[in-house]
Amino acid sequence: MPAPKVVLLEDLVGWNIRTRQLELDGRWRDKLSALVEFVASTGSVPRYKNYSTEQERVLGVWLHKQHQRRSENRLVQWRLETLDAAFPGWRSRM
Repeated sequence: MPAPKVVLLEDLVGWNIRTRQLELDGRWRDKLSALVEFVASTGSVPRYKNYSTEQERVLGVWLHKQHQRRSENRLVQWRLETLDAAFPGWRSRM
């Protein structure tokens, strides 16, 4: 976020850029946990196309977005390392 916007938002009660990022990181970790559970229960990586359940679609889309960000070098390093640790050689599936 550009610095001028951060300065303007600082006056809002309860707004903090770090708090927002922590919330986003928490959501990302929640998705990763759901992905780990999905793979453990089904034995397969979720698909974003040709999915069999809504949960599979949601997780498949999320994983596909991570794959896109990785290929564009926009995936934050700690997230890439965490995904690699959870699923060596991971990639999104259709």
